[in-house]
Amino acid sequence: MSASTYDSALDAQLPLGCDGRPIVLSTHGLTKDFKRLRAVDNLDLSVCRGDVFGFLGPNGCGKTTTIRMIFGLTYPTKGYVQVLDHKLPRDRVEALRHLGGFVDDPMFYGNMTARRNLRLFGEMNGPVAEERITEVLEAVGLADRGKSKVGGYSHGMRQRLGIALALIHNPDIIVLDEPTSGLDPQGMKDVRELIRELGARGTTVFLSSHLLHEVELVCNRAVIMSKGRVIVQGLVSELHPASHAVKVLTGDQSKAWEIISAMAAPGSARHDEDYIVVDSGDGFVPEMVRRLVAGDVDVLAVVPAIEQGLEDMFLELTAEGEIAKSAGAPPAGAGGGK
Repeated sequence: MSASTYDSALDAQLPLGCDGRPIVLSTHGLTKDFKRLRAVDNLDLSVCRGDVFGFLGPNGCGKTTTIRMIFGLTYPTKGYVQVLDHKLPRDRVEALRHLGGFVDDPMFYGNMTARRNLRLFGEMNGPVAEERITEVLEAVGLADRGKSKVGGYSHGMRQRLGIALALIHNPDIIVLDEPTSGLDPQGMKDVRELIRELGARGTTVFLSSHLLHEVELVCNRAVIMSKGRVIVQGLVSELHPASHAVKVLTGDQSKAWEIISAMAAPGSARHDEDYIVVDSGDGFVPEMVRRLVAGDVDVLAVVPAIEQGLEDMFLELTAEGEIAKSAGAPPAGAGGGK
């Protein structure tokens, strides 16, 4: 599949960021109020040409409301979205020519084939060649199911068909709202691999997710949201807070807990399903293992706790935000919204 088409002359006129690449999608003071609820609060973010950009935050932090404003489906209370050189909501029609994607789950006619659905929905925004339909079906791994009725598709196949529709007109930017939501592990893996392949081809992807691990796997840059506001944005490799925690599994977790909690700093050990998680410093792990063995506790596994929960991450970053606020930063907005 060919990469998204774009006007290099136009790119030369766009503001630069991200190591000199043009900014193709940005928000400027974007705010949305619903009566007494502020769903999005003064949001500033920028997505550069070729990014796979993670829009990360827990359910209810304002992600879907933001995407609705990006597509012009709801108007901001103040601020605006910019797609290339077009501002929304003012230039909605022109901006949408450069966008593809979906909000919430993509919807199709179950009694029609995938090809017919792509033709029907695609032609709402201009002519669609049969060769292009074949091309996008191949890109999302549905070439052999193009003549099957969508009513017989699994949820994961529908998600991939939604991405095919997003690609149909070769947009500059693909916007995907929780594309792995509700999928089984294999379906999640398939969609992630597809997004990774799109990024490798140079397609700019804006990926909304509440899963930190998902963003780490497929995105190069990301923004973290909480209560409608940006907590931090930048390279994904720099967003994960430093942690030296390890996960411990033994043959006797009750006795292991007594030993570990006695030697660890107060509050640094906790339970996580079948594991004991403990924040460790230099020399802690060898000494812990020695004490467990000396206490006749079989040590089955000691592994880095690299998948720190997103909630823990928010606690750390929000604490930093509170410090910044006490130093004079604007107060956080109230409320959420998906």
